[in-house]
Amino acid sequence: MKKKILFIGITMNCAGSEKSFLSFINTLDFNKYEADLILAKKEGLFLEQLPPEVNVIEMGHFGEVFKLSSKNAVSLIWNTYIKKNPFYAFDILPYFVPMVLCKKKRARFATKMWIHLMKKMKKVDSHYDIAVAYWGDRTMFYMIDKVDADQKITWLHFDYSFPKRDDDIYLPYFEKCDAIVNVSTAVDDALKRELPTLNEKCIVIENINNPPLIEKMANEGESFSDNFSGVRILTVGRIADQKGYDLAIPAMKRLKDDGYKARWYVIGASDDDYGDYIKSLVNENGLEEDFVFLGTTPNPYAYLKDCDIYAQPSRYEGKPIAVEEAKIMKKPIIAANYLSAKEQLEDGKLGCICDISVDGIYGAVKEMIDSKTKKDIYREELSKRDFSNRCEIEKFYNIVERN
Repeated sequence: MKKKILFIGITMNCAGSEKSFLSFINTLDFNKYEADLILAKKEGLFLEQLPPEVNVIEMGHFGEVFKLSSKNAVSLIWNTYIKKNPFYAFDILPYFVPMVLCKKKRARFATKMWIHLMKKMKKVDSHYDIAVAYWGDRTMFYMIDKVDADQKITWLHFDYSFPKRDDDIYLPYFEKCDAIVNVSTAVDDALKRELPTLNEKCIVIENINNPPLIEKMANEGESFSDNFSGVRILTVGRIADQKGYDLAIPAMKRLKDDGYKARWYVIGASDDDYGDYIKSLVNENGLEEDFVFLGTTPNPYAYLKDCDIYAQPSRYEGKPIAVEEAKIMKKPIIAANYLSAKEQLEDGKLGCICDISVDGIYGAVKEMIDSKTKKDIYREELSKRDFSNRCEIEKFYNIVERN
């Protein structure tokens, strides 16, 4: 008899967690497992890429809370909660007021308010053998409070230690999970350092790669259309503070001032009003033609195939899938020294690791453009590696077959 699994997500938009889940779910053995996917909103360009065996469910009205952010907090809370019951306004004041007034503890009160709002959502009707909070912390809170399952597993895609989380909020939820999947050894080590009592629950399962599919899609998708003949630098990732675009833009300005014929392209959606800030920074630096936003696409691989350098200027990451995909495409890679950069690039053998600063990014890109030998060495090393890792799914099977 098949085991019933509920995967908990938010949307199927073009982002890292969604892409990671697609690779995972397309590897799952549907002869053994029956899979439901519950989403806060049944939307996103990746929806059509889900296997037909997956039954997609929408959470319903209060699912909107999963999209809560600093930009939409007031309107979302008003329309979703207070308009239906004005007394909710008094209910959230203990969280909302300090969140607005206390900048240093804003993230803490925002998380506590989110959990409080989430508790008003109805529970999932069905019972499951296994529940998996694949999208991280918010889906973990929902899984623990709203899902009835014999076994509960959460996925950790981020560095728990940076930015610092509130242990008193997270630890009780982690403790109620049967297993905590970390996407890299560095992510695993960081969680264990911060919360050593969780050591026995932790396991590393890397994001699953599919090199033949990526290479196939790279030959089918749309690519650059601007007829630019200089050096193309590409970053794939949402426009958010985490991703370090505010460091990349002044670095790009210095390259332009030095006379380099280069353009930096970005594939990714905007996070709240941060995208407006980044685009204003582009304008302030006179880079309207040299720092180009391409929007989102379910197939970034033709762009990746045709770029000259892949850059990941992030301040912090778990283990970014885009870097793994750049490795598969044998691209010269520059990565800021986020948590798992050394693990991903084998201490610099597979790409350049730079300081998380304007100077660091500028120097690394400049050196990569100037040195054909350096680029050739990286390509040669990448060509020696096999990045197929579909066997990672076996670690998941080992977890769920324990019971």
